[in-house]
Amino acid sequence: MSEGVSDITIIGAGPVGLAAAYYAGHRDASVRIVESLGQLGGQVAAVYPEKHVYDVAGHPKILGQKLVDLCVEQGLQFGADVHLDEEVADLTRIGQNGEEVLCLTTKSGRRFLSRALIVTAGHGAFEPRKLALEGIDDWEGRGLHYFVRRKEAFAGKSCVIVGGGDSALDWTLGLQDTAELPITLVHRRDRFRALETSVKEARRLEEEGKVRICVTSEVREIRGDGAIEAVTVENTSTGELVDVECDALILLLGFHSHLGSIADWGLELHGKRQILVEPKTMETSLPGVYAAGDVAGYEGKITLISVGFGEAAIAANNAIAAIRGEKVQPKYSTD
Repeated sequence: MSEGVSDITIIGAGPVGLAAAYYAGHRDASVRIVESLGQLGGQVAAVYPEKHVYDVAGHPKILGQKLVDLCVEQGLQFGADVHLDEEVADLTRIGQNGEEVLCLTTKSGRRFLSRALIVTAGHGAFEPRKLALEGIDDWEGRGLHYFVRRKEAFAGKSCVIVGGGDSALDWTLGLQDTAELPITLVHRRDRFRALETSVKEARRLEEEGKVRICVTSEVREIRGDGAIEAVTVENTSTGELVDVECDALILLLGFHSHLGSIADWGLELHGKRQILVEPKTMETSLPGVYAAGDVAGYEGKITLISVGFGEAAIAANNAIAAIRGEKVQPKYSTD
C-alpha cells in the first residue's frame, strides 16, 4: 500500500514526536506520525501514566497521562495523519512525480512517502531488565511487575521495590498513599542514582517507619503458592538473609533498548542507542532525516523531555526550511 507524499513523517508518538507534529503543523506542513505502539504517548503512556513528572516547564507537577493528553491535544490540532501499530522496517529514496522523496516501509508492508523524516523513537524498542533468578518469568502475572501502570492495582499490598534509580525512588514515594506500609526498597549498591530530593524524602519516610531501605542488598528467592507471598533479601556486605512479606515485587531496574531496524539505515550512531545529530539543526548523517528526543545523540546531550521539546522545534523548523529552500526561522505562536 502506498500513501500520498507528506512534507514530514515523524517516527514515534511520544511527547517529543507530538511536539514535532505541532511545530510542523504550525508551519503549515503536512504531517504523518508512525507509531509502533497501539496508543499515543510513547513510553510515558505505556510505562508510567500515573507517575508524576516534575521537570516540564509550566507544570510544577503533572501525571504522565495528563501530560500525554495535553501533548496530543496540542500536537494533533493541525490534522496530522496518525498510524498506530506500525513498526518501521526499511528506509529508501525513490522518485515520485519529479522529486526525490523518502520511502518508509513498515513491517506490515505499508509504505509512507515524505520529503523529510524526524525520528523521535525514544531509545527505540525496549524491554525491562530482569533479576538473574531461575524461574523469574514464571512469576509474571502472579505478583511480579516491571511497571506501575495503575496505582490502584497495588492498593493494600505489601510492596517490595527493587532498583536504585529515579523510577524506584519515585514509586517508593508515589505508592505511599496506596500500598501497605512500610514499602521495602532494595538496592544492590549503597548509593542511589536518583534525584537527591527523592532520596532525602525516602530517608525521611524511613525514619517514620513508612519505608524500609535495604542497600547493598539483593533479592535471592521468591516464594509463594500460586502468587508471590514473600521474598528473601540478602545483605551482600554481611551475608545476612531477611524474609520480607511481599504481595507485589516491583522490579525497576531500567531497560534493555535498541534501535531495531533504524540501526540498519546507514545512520551514523552516537554510542549504541542514539543517532548522531548536528545539534544546531538536529539533522542526521542522512540528508532529510532528523532526530529529536532521547534517540538523538551529541556531545553533552541531556536526556530530558524538556530538552526533547526544544530539539523537536529545531528539527521541524530546519526540515521545513530545507523542503522549501528558505532560511531557517521560527514562526511565533502568539496572537
